[in-house]
Amino acid sequence: MNSIYTKHLKILALDDDPVAREYIKMTLKDHGELQLAGNRQEFFRILNNSIPDIFLLDVNLEDGNGIELCSELKQNAAFRDSFFIMLTSRSDKETIEKAYSSGADEYIRKPFIQYELVSKIRIIKHIITVRDNLLNAYQTQLDHNVQLYKLSNFVNSGIMAKDKEETLRSAEILLSMIDLTYIEIVKVRGGIPLSTMQKQIVKDTTVIAFKDIEKEGSIFSNIKNEIKFFKTKKGDIEIYSNLFSVKFNNDIYGYILLERLEPFSQNDKEVISLFLDYTNLLNERISSQGELSRKNEEYRKEIDIIRRLEVSKLPDFKQVRGFDTAFAFMPAQELSGDFFDGFFLDDDIYQIILCDVSGHGIASSYVGNQIRTMFREKSAPGKKPSEIVKEINSQLAVDLMELRYYCTAQIIQIYFDTNTIIFLSAGHPEAIIRRNKELEVTLTKSRSPVIGLFENETYNDEIISMEEGDILLLYTDGLIEEHSFDYNSMYGINRVIESLKRAENMTSIETLHHCLGDFYEFNGYRPQNDDITLICIKKD
Repeated sequence: MNSIYTKHLKILALDDDPVAREYIKMTLKDHGELQLAGNRQEFFRILNNSIPDIFLLDVNLEDGNGIELCSELKQNAAFRDSFFIMLTSRSDKETIEKAYSSGADEYIRKPFIQYELVSKIRIIKHIITVRDNLLNAYQTQLDHNVQLYKLSNFVNSGIMAKDKEETLRSAEILLSMIDLTYIEIVKVRGGIPLSTMQKQIVKDTTVIAFKDIEKEGSIFSNIKNEIKFFKTKKGDIEIYSNLFSVKFNNDIYGYILLERLEPFSQNDKEVISLFLDYTNLLNERISSQGELSRKNEEYRKEIDIIRRLEVSKLPDFKQVRGFDTAFAFMPAQELSGDFFDGFFLDDDIYQIILCDVSGHGIASSYVGNQIRTMFREKSAPGKKPSEIVKEINSQLAVDLMELRYYCTAQIIQIYFDTNTIIFLSAGHPEAIIRRNKELEVTLTKSRSPVIGLFENETYNDEIISMEEGDILLLYTDGLIEEHSFDYNSMYGINRVIESLKRAENMTSIETLHHCLGDFYEFNGYRPQNDDITLICIKKD
């Protein structure tokens, strides 16, 4: 049955990442009236003048939590019929369960592919159209309210159907909507119809089974696209029958046969037609999810190749003579916005770069690789970190202006002949120095602007003398900005300092293991929310 009308969707997306918002805009610009918000204030300002059909909510927001916001909106009667799709880079069971418990209808992992988001929007649009058509029919046919109410319940419960066999079996719901004497569900396997359920509702009533109707070839003419209502006779008994096919991937997957002793009313025919529309829609959704799973598998294989390439670029710190150097590299997603590199400028100078690109995922990883290459190209013997970073910043401020990407970084040059380090921090959290003789912990003083936002910035170097047992700890902000399990506090730099103080008489790798053990104890051993990289440099 054709839809009575097709609704023009209103979609409201909340995501604090401008790149994600631009990607959503590009993906959904032709799929409805799309409005975008970068924070809760913009979001609620839009809500004052609009009731969206679909909400796209980022789970991790700078000024809130998307799951809690979903729960809050679900309690508002104005959004009772709206659909909620959660967007997040998290894939742990706890976050997914919280999202669905809050009332979310769908859950999409970031970075998402366009096919996944568009497929879910199209399916929800179909669902909204079918639902709204049901409600329209309910209002115009008061005498038909019981049937439509039950069918509406079926629509709401059937959305979670997991396979095509489940949708075929759901035809039994028609027994509660229409007075029937007989129902038969037939599954087609290898082109051969096989009856899977026969139920005679009224005892001692004459019925005609599917196998007998199958002999009448004319009844099956165009059965793929039509709902057949016909009358047959068995002896002196007239039987009114209804036969329709259920499709999967545009092929007939099964048949439903309904029978009664009186003609089907127009209301009955509309209920059957709506049921079939929705059943085929569910099968379309199941098929789409199968295709999506296949594409996701292809995507993961490609990501795995890129990930292995990333790992192959990790430096070998065993070459840093006179300094025990180790690292820990933990992406929050398959690909990381963090990167670090290390290479010799000459025989007596080794340079290490720790960089944190804004965002995470594929785009950040790509930008990070470009910046890694620039550091290699711009670095040379005799050039201090401040000179190298100034050149890179001038170029990135132009190249990344439209994309609004930037990075923070720490650059160190280790001079083996003098046991000194030239250090620069560009918008990055302070590095931590632990002095072995004095048993004191201090922070680096170098503070320079981030890289890639504005041209003509000035960058300042800091000289650090290293004595036996001294430690320099570099890290990205994912470490100190992690929240506790109850979200009441952040890990913070003070906890890192205290952890480093307790790491006495340890090698660099043992020191990192100790610090990370304290970190995971704080966050409840959950997957972290952001990329984390640590580098520990200890003077032998």
